[in-house]
Amino acid sequence: MNRLFFDSLASAQAFLQQLQSLFHHATVFVLDEKQVIWQTSNEHDLHQQTLLQYLHLHPSEDTSQEIYIDQFNSFYIKHPVEIASQVYNLHLFQPCPSICTPEATTQLQPSQAELQLAERFNSQTPQMFAMFSIIQRVASTQFPVLVRGESGSGKELVAQAIHDYSERHNRPFIAVNCASLNANILESELFGHVKGAFTGAIRDHKGVFERAAGGTLFLDEVAEIPLELQAKLLRVLETGEYTQLGGEKTLKSDVRIIAATHRALREEARLGRFRQDLLYRLRVIPIFVPPLRERKADIPLIIKKILQENSLPQDQATPMLTHRAMQIMLQYDWPGNIRELKNTLLYALAMSQGRTYIDVNDLPYEISNVQHGDTQIAEPLSNKSITKELLAHLLEQYNKDLQKVADELNISRTTLWRYRKKWDI
Repeated sequence: MNRLFFDSLASAQAFLQQLQSLFHHATVFVLDEKQVIWQTSNEHDLHQQTLLQYLHLHPSEDTSQEIYIDQFNSFYIKHPVEIASQVYNLHLFQPCPSICTPEATTQLQPSQAELQLAERFNSQTPQMFAMFSIIQRVASTQFPVLVRGESGSGKELVAQAIHDYSERHNRPFIAVNCASLNANILESELFGHVKGAFTGAIRDHKGVFERAAGGTLFLDEVAEIPLELQAKLLRVLETGEYTQLGGEKTLKSDVRIIAATHRALREEARLGRFRQDLLYRLRVIPIFVPPLRERKADIPLIIKKILQENSLPQDQATPMLTHRAMQIMLQYDWPGNIRELKNTLLYALAMSQGRTYIDVNDLPYEISNVQHGDTQIAEPLSNKSITKELLAHLLEQYNKDLQKVADELNISRTTLWRYRKKWDI
């Protein structure tokens, strides 16, 4: 394959800027095996980060011909370039007009609400945008919603988003974990009780159906509600009426119900553990939350957000993950989803002891070891983990104090000078 030749990085950059101007809204990267050498201007753009993550996840993609990538509705081409005797790869993504796809007549640009949800969920993947579209549409209705997804995938965040974009957003949003309470306490929590309804009921108690009046009631782990209470919940859905535990007066409910479960409710109904009529009432609008392993391109965005929100007081800046630590995070399947990812990062923050980077040895053993069998590789930061991005971050952090940067990276100032010369920083 014929290469493009440039005698210096400056001449290559001039060409690349001209190339970008020829392709409307194109995104261009020049990469070597480890880091970005050049990219289009806004390196913090979420879409560019998603495209870059795609390249990291598909390193073997080798083509000099245009191919269409449905995930991004873009044409993609890869071509080798030689800059100052070093060989790199140029990657160009050209967004395709909607008429390029068979679904052209139905495809729309993301709405402002969908873009806000993307920022809220730290996501740019197509699966999540499909979910954002549903959230936006159902928020304006009063229909019950059933959110299904694995533990830790963010089902309550979906329910909260529906509430926030609804006409009920100024009214209460109350969440109840139905798996955490026994039958009697759950009935009292849902519907309330009157004084003397049971031993210890020394005063009247308002249930969440009353406390959430005019707002939204989120029933998490709804499959764990006992059958006898399911009948009472069904009545509320059908008539809007209920009675308190120990009471006789019929009360009216004005709440929107959003339920969630990690179970397959059709199977639960088939096994007699969940009422089929209640299932049909709850799942007027079903929403599925994709597990994290099916949207790994979002992981860097989520990591950045979690680290920004949870940096330790002694941290002078938000820590960054080294290249190999990020690769392990991307390779891991995250059975506990975002909840497990957050706990992993909190552990890593504690282990990094205020450093400006997080390396493999800062990760929990079950995460860092998963790709390597019984071989533990968590040695101190090696030269292979030093990237242009990390070095630039440290130079800015320490105001170009080269000795401090070298000490942080555990390298000599001579080695540091070579890295700066190599990357022109």
